[in-house]
Amino acid sequence: MEKGLLQKNKILGINILYIVSILPLIIFAFYKNGLMVYNNGETTMFLAFQYLIIPIIIIVLSYVFEIYYYLIIKKDSDCHNVVNSLAPYVNALCYLVCGPRDFLWVTIPLIIMFDILLKFIDNKWSINQIALFKCVLVALLAITGFYNNANLYELNNNLNPSLFDYFIGRSVGCIGTTSVLCCLIGYVVLLFNKYYKKEIPLLAILGYSIVAIIIYFVGGLSFTNLLIKTFKSGFIFAAIYVAPLSMATPVVKSGRIIYSLLIGMICAILVNIANFYMGIYIVILISSFLVPLFNKFKLSVS
Repeated sequence: MEKGLLQKNKILGINILYIVSILPLIIFAFYKNGLMVYNNGETTMFLAFQYLIIPIIIIVLSYVFEIYYYLIIKKDSDCHNVVNSLAPYVNALCYLVCGPRDFLWVTIPLIIMFDILLKFIDNKWSINQIALFKCVLVALLAITGFYNNANLYELNNNLNPSLFDYFIGRSVGCIGTTSVLCCLIGYVVLLFNKYYKKEIPLLAILGYSIVAIIIYFVGGLSFTNLLIKTFKSGFIFAAIYVAPLSMATPVVKSGRIIYSLLIGMICAILVNIANFYMGIYIVILISSFLVPLFNKFKLSVS
């Protein structure tokens, strides 16, 4: 009996798991930034649906571009590289780290630009595309004075979220990064993906927790404040979806351990002491540049 498409191409099935893992984030983003805002009279139903439709369009058009790139430009004889591409997943994540009111004429061209740029240079420098995108986007928005992660309802109302609100994601933040609950659901899905480096989020959170505990005893922050800062910073999202990107992480196991712990520990300081949440992406970006160095820890650590 002839094998089916997923049996013949197991990486396609794995990439489908990547896409499935972000569906809870997309659905919650639609609820938080679309339906809730619409129900409170702050936007139209048409604009509310953008948070559901745009990521789907990004995924579909990313595959269209992959077909054009590999079949027309690279002259491949089949669609092997197309169905195995992580670009649709990565591009959708880039959209999810944008602010709810960021202008699409800025964010979408920027996503396209980085996708094309890193494809044509073959990402030889192990650059974390999502972290790079986020850093450049925030820099552009900060320069123009448009940097604000509140949706229209959050902007026009004085909200006081509880710890539970922060956990499920009802707080100010990027389009798809606020819900710790949805991130954890996505992580469970990713556990079934054998190519996903599942130890990186665990080690990053471990490193973060060690430093957070020290801050709790030495710095005087309450346990509740530590949790609130952690949940609203987007660190859990970054640890699960951004830090483990396969093309920008160490190959050597011992290098991955150091890479993950270092990211978590530095982020704990930036989040809980400096209140610099954007620093999470800067740390991950710099760490991705240092991947060749982390890969050299094989002999000295393993």
